[in-house]
Amino acid sequence: MIPREKPPAMESSFEILRSDECVCLLASLAEQFAVQVFLVGGCLRDAVMGRPVHDYDFALSGAEEKLPLEFASRTRGSFFWLDRERQQSRVVIGRGGEAITCDFAPIRGSGIHYDLALRDFTINALALPVTQEPDALLDPLQGLRDIAEGKVRSCGAGNFDDDPLRLLRALRFAATLDFSIESATWQEMLKRPHLLEGVAGERVRDELFLILGSRNVAASLELLHLSGLLPLIIPGIGRNGASHYKFVERSAFAADVEQVLENCAELFPADREQLAAHLHRHIEGNIPLFALLKLAAFLSGEDARKQIKVCGDRLRFGTKARAELEMLCSCATSFPCLPRDPSTGRVLFRFFRDRLPGGAELVILPLAAMLVDPETAGRLVAYYFRDYRTDDANLLLSGDDVMELLGIGPGPQLGRILETLREAESTGQVRTSGEAREFLLKNQLTTDGQ
Repeated sequence: MIPREKPPAMESSFEILRSDECVCLLASLAEQFAVQVFLVGGCLRDAVMGRPVHDYDFALSGAEEKLPLEFASRTRGSFFWLDRERQQSRVVIGRGGEAITCDFAPIRGSGIHYDLALRDFTINALALPVTQEPDALLDPLQGLRDIAEGKVRSCGAGNFDDDPLRLLRALRFAATLDFSIESATWQEMLKRPHLLEGVAGERVRDELFLILGSRNVAASLELLHLSGLLPLIIPGIGRNGASHYKFVERSAFAADVEQVLENCAELFPADREQLAAHLHRHIEGNIPLFALLKLAAFLSGEDARKQIKVCGDRLRFGTKARAELEMLCSCATSFPCLPRDPSTGRVLFRFFRDRLPGGAELVILPLAAMLVDPETAGRLVAYYFRDYRTDDANLLLSGDDVMELLGIGPGPQLGRILETLREAESTGQVRTSGEAREFLLKNQLTTDGQ
């Protein structure tokens, strides 16, 4: 086992937290409203581990509406309700180009100790009063011990029955924190995978993509498989016979894709920054493209279309995510043989045009499957970011310009002409608006004469 890195001294971690301007302001507001305010949960866990903290959770003993509203006013943040009935709210603050999220909720039950006992895992069952010294940390369930030992431990009996999504959250924390799941907690999970069936697809989807977004996807898929949760997300992947072989084969391919993703800077040095930004964009909701690539690797195969349909229905994918998955899976099993001549811009343009909504990411799975060589993949990525025109807004002539030039009206003909112009620009045939006008006039004359 690799020795776990020693986190910074706990006292200094909490001093940094309590010196944050948001926390200092809340200490003042706690006194103003005569209520108790506690920092709770994941921000304390992350501070103990020396991880950056961007999101804060606060538990309040009162003034559940007035205090957050005053906090939002003082920080010029945006206030909104997460659940008005439960008095749970959020304030989002802009700071140095980043969004800082502060969540507020009432203390549940008879007090903060009761509240902490209701939380999901001991590593999140920590509380620190914002108005006292750092040694006032509350840790009734020994969460600090579990953080030090790298264990995900349930807070108590009935934890998974209260919220079955915690079955996936346990795996998510194991994946994102590189922790193991404590044995008694694991045994409780093995008794209850069926509970996940009653959880809304959107909630399952968000947790799954947090898991896929972490490193070591093969280990995460193995835990999903062993826990019995995987068939409830992606039906048809079981523990025995051909189904098990399918799991082993596809999880290995997902690991290969992850390796390619980690090596993108070396594979595409000239375009590494643009590619990194491209891969981290969200296709829809909380679905980052790089994590979707790992799912595509796991779904790819002869039954990919069926798997995408079933998985997409369960996880409530929209049309964009489904279309992207279908194109990614298609490229994972069949990739065109492209000419090596770098001047073949038309071939490169049509490669991307015919595979919308895909973009530069289309080379990742074929690289992992060794269907395309790094040189060809590099040409495609370079072309996509430097020359490919993805929409009409980037064209040298607008739709209005084209209608005036050619004396036509809106309709299918205009669409075909704009597509022709897009191809001409993307292949380097035209580079100025004057060249574009000359090209379209000549093309129209040629077409009219046929």
